[in-house]
Amino acid sequence: MKHDRLSHVLLLISGLLLLLNGGFAFEKSIPMLVVSSFLIISGVIITVFALKLFFNSKSTSKSNTFQDS
Repeated sequence: MKHDRLSHVLLLISGLLLLLNGGFAFEKSIPMLVVSSFLIISGVIITVFALKLFFNSKSTSKSNTFQDS
């Protein structure tokens, strides 16, 4: 279970880094607008997905703990 939690945290970090990279790459030229928009959208999707996985694994581990006792 610790490996799953670590991979969820790493996925969250990569999503946040994509968001930051998209924000810093924001310029007025059309190609850079497309690239930064793509980075921001993919960063939001990955971050939301990682948070969902992280909280689902947390609630699953709590329910398994209550069932074991």
